[in-house]
Amino acid sequence: MLSTLNYYLRGEPVSVEPLEKVSFALNGKQYNIGSQTCRADTTLNTFIRDHALLRGTKFMCLEGGCGACTVYVERQDPVSGEKDSISVNSCLLLVFACHGLEITTIEGIGNRKDGYHPLQKQLAEFNGSQCGMCSPGMVMTMYGLMKSKQGKVSAEEVENAFGGNLCRCTGYRPILEAFRSFAATSEELCDDIEDFVKVCPRRGSACNVKCKLRDEKNPIRILFGDGREWHKLYSLQEVLNILRQIGDRPYMLVCGNTADGVYRRNDNVQVFIDCNSVVELHEVSISDDTISVGANITLTKFLKVLADASDSNQQFYYCKELIKHLELVAHPLVRNVGSIAGNLSLKNQHHEFPSDISLLLEAVGAKLTTVNAQSNQKTEESIVEYISSSAQKKEIRSISLPPLDTKVYVLRTFKVMARAQNAFAYMNAAFLVKFDASRTIINETRICFGNISASFTRAEQTERFLTGKTLFSNNSLQAAITSLNDELKPDWILPESSAEYRKNLAIALFYKFAEMSISSVWEREIENTPLTLCI
Repeated sequence: MLSTLNYYLRGEPVSVEPLEKVSFALNGKQYNIGSQTCRADTTLNTFIRDHALLRGTKFMCLEGGCGACTVYVERQDPVSGEKDSISVNSCLLLVFACHGLEITTIEGIGNRKDGYHPLQKQLAEFNGSQCGMCSPGMVMTMYGLMKSKQGKVSAEEVENAFGGNLCRCTGYRPILEAFRSFAATSEELCDDIEDFVKVCPRRGSACNVKCKLRDEKNPIRILFGDGREWHKLYSLQEVLNILRQIGDRPYMLVCGNTADGVYRRNDNVQVFIDCNSVVELHEVSISDDTISVGANITLTKFLKVLADASDSNQQFYYCKELIKHLELVAHPLVRNVGSIAGNLSLKNQHHEFPSDISLLLEAVGAKLTTVNAQSNQKTEESIVEYISSSAQKKEIRSISLPPLDTKVYVLRTFKVMARAQNAFAYMNAAFLVKFDASRTIINETRICFGNISASFTRAEQTERFLTGKTLFSNNSLQAAITSLNDELKPDWILPESSAEYRKNLAIALFYKFAEMSISSVWEREIENTPLTLCI
């Protein structure tokens, strides 16, 4: 039996027997759950409230949009082994994906019996709570931010952290004021919240958020009475072996499960494959030639990778534009667990999904490396090629971004949405132009729009027209707008805004880009022109 199970998992006999339960800590208490505990698709929120009977963690939207369900999580980075501190939506995170996690709820940081945490006290003293439905989530979001920053946060970081938390009672001013009072403007101010930092149970001293969590890396295989299966794996080859073994059974690759907040998961999924600890899917490398990131890195980590690359190499300076746009994608709680591969897979399955990730990657000419489970063959694909093809039994291994010389390339992206945070785009767009050495003639261009129609990504007709032209000519610009007007054919599916509005908006964004590109070139000319003093 042992060799059979190991062959099923790895494709060859090994000495490690798969576990039949997942283990995690909840407020310091160890839980071991298996097929008899709950269903395979049970969320962490349901487990916390109905099994652990901790009702301080609330639920409301069940889509990761309100933040009432927020909890704090410590997990192991699959590559470095160091501790990663984040806040997450417990209504989306599946409980069987919590193996090895250390989870803290609102009761775990402070309560009536043991005393309240400074964050809880401050929110109450600033009158930041009325009905109290959102308060636990607000506190846990702030708690996660403080833990991840070792108690040293700026006022700006506090403001940006709450894009995924809604309050329908007080308005946000008393909540923001309560938490901004913890923002440090100097090293000395950090001492005011010294009681915030907890003692590490392993070392007996203040937690530095960098200790390594223990993970035995035993594969997990749980068989449920309804025929479903849960697998947690640690290598890409194990994942491919499972995909081959399950035949035509409906399956789901599990990372953050944030897609369930956009499109509800099909109830017919029979096999769940947890890829959160697959090392190959989290590897990152930055060289002069490329930025390569594992497909399962979270959007939060992707933002950090882009920031590091843009600061260290002028050829990747364009990543700053990507960062500004990516910070408008969903909100921090979703970005903490949502992966690049998950977003692209969602776009593959639902072409109408206005994915910002696929738009940005296509605009800069990023490439995907995919692996076919049946043939074990690696393939390099563009974003559009991946979206338009079948992703069945195909795993995205990595994403590669090219260097773009700022002397000749101009990149601009736009997102028009109903709110400043946590909203889908009415229209998103990304434009990349490569000028010739004189910086007047266009050698290459990419014109990408989202939310035009399910099948539309790039305005290739207008791209071809602009090649060899100049944006400095009014005739060329007007002709390009005419071409774009003919090429864009938005569909109209309620509750989307009208086709006419979205077409006009797309053209307006292109015109704005053209204007900004001209200004950008002129600014460079001024910067590079020697100053002559006339007397």
